[in-house]
Amino acid sequence: MKNQKNITDRKELTAFFKKGNLPDENAFKKLIDSTFNKADDRLDIDNEDGLMIYPSDKERLISFFENKNKEKATWALFISKKDTGGISINNIVQTNQKENPEQEKVEAPALFLQRDGGKVGLGTDSPSHKLEVKGIIASEGRVGNHLETEKGVDADGKWHNVFSPEGLTGCNAFEIMAYAEGEPGAGRYSLMHAIAISTFGNSRPKITKTCAHQGKWWNKIDIRWESRPSKIETESDDNKKKLVGIARWWNNVMSKNTLKYNLQLKTGSHYGEGKKIYYTVSVLWNNDIRKEVTHLKEIDETIS
Repeated sequence: MKNQKNITDRKELTAFFKKGNLPDENAFKKLIDSTFNKADDRLDIDNEDGLMIYPSDKERLISFFENKNKEKATWALFISKKDTGGISINNIVQTNQKENPEQEKVEAPALFLQRDGGKVGLGTDSPSHKLEVKGIIASEGRVGNHLETEKGVDADGKWHNVFSPEGLTGCNAFEIMAYAEGEPGAGRYSLMHAIAISTFGNSRPKITKTCAHQGKWWNKIDIRWESRPSKIETESDDNKKKLVGIARWWNNVMSKNTLKYNLQLKTGSHYGEGKKIYYTVSVLWNNDIRKEVTHLKEIDETIS
């Protein structure tokens, strides 16, 4: 234990003040040194802030030791005073240098919580995104949660908007998993994985799709980009009847919106009443990512 020579246990302190003993200056010194002092020990507590811990000159808040016989900490909790500061947990490594055996090396933070923005870093103290990992990630699986898709869309053979009702604009890229199943015993199942990329509506979007299915080919799930207003917006039957001839053809086929478009899903056939296409969406690129990337580029240019 660090500073063990200066520590007096309760048994020895009690002996100093037993009946018949006359405590001397040294006894009172040991008693005072055995307790925390708000001014010297940078520790305080009150009803408003709870326990208050103030950092050492090296920005260290707490040191963790493997056992009481260790004189050197293995882990430490730091608070950074930098502009993009935060709290981090770091591994402390002893360098074992002959010239300076007391020298310690603070490893990159195992966990870093940024003060402003709430970003989290694993292996880095300067995360540029909500979670940044400097290393290889291993997991049992992953699920996209960009949209609340628990209700799904009808598996009725018709096209349905994925991003409804607001739609999309700008440049976007998504990863989609979609699943549909029919009535028990009907032999209707489909599972689809797709990467969908688009640069505004009325452009040249691309979709890379892999789809597995059971039963007939029309049991498959299909996916497409759509920017024709007549195909992505619910239009009343009365309005449709008003359009005739070339106007109807233009509205259904040629008219496209550059600034508003959508991603759509459907099954090739009607899976049955109440049957749904359930899907998850992960963002690969959107306006938020673009803003973060360009902001980081501006920071790099300012530093350089």
